[in-house]
Amino acid sequence: MIVCSILLDARSAGAGLPRRLAALRPLRQRRDLHLEVVLADDTEDPRLLRLVSGHDVRIVATEGTPLGDRLNTAVAHCQGQALLFPARGRAIPAGWLAKALEDIEKHSRDAVVLTTSSTSRLVQLWQRLRHRTPADTLCVSRAWFERIGGCDPALDAEALPDLIERLRACQARITAVVA
Repeated sequence: MIVCSILLDARSAGAGLPRRLAALRPLRQRRDLHLEVVLADDTEDPRLLRLVSGHDVRIVATEGTPLGDRLNTAVAHCQGQALLFPARGRAIPAGWLAKALEDIEKHSRDAVVLTTSSTSRLVQLWQRLRHRTPADTLCVSRAWFERIGGCDPALDAEALPDLIERLRACQARITAVVA
């Protein structure tokens, strides 16, 4: 199975970072998933070193730039052929991740989006018309991430929804799964 890099951002995770790292522990303990966790840090908080030491997390120092730029820097320092951007406050089912990585490895999918609520087509259309994509968990192949130029470095909170929309606009094969 391919290596998957889970990318987190210290600034946007804030006080929820310990919970996010603890939530990733069951995924990290599975032997069939080859995962690395990379944390983009522009806070220079000395407490982070203690926090991540027990979680086998690699910290990548970034500038105090928007989220898109920080994530691009973290991706440049990771090894994964698949990149996972977890949504805040949502658990990642191990079965979903294993299936997503298998689809990306076999090139049957370019990206997989995990949503937690099934919204009607009308609500989805309304969100697209207003250019508001929900911030869902995204697993994307590194090749496609690089092909479209990564995250928009000028965007902060909208960096990942914008990435999903640009993948769709470029005809990437994306599967949306409702958890």
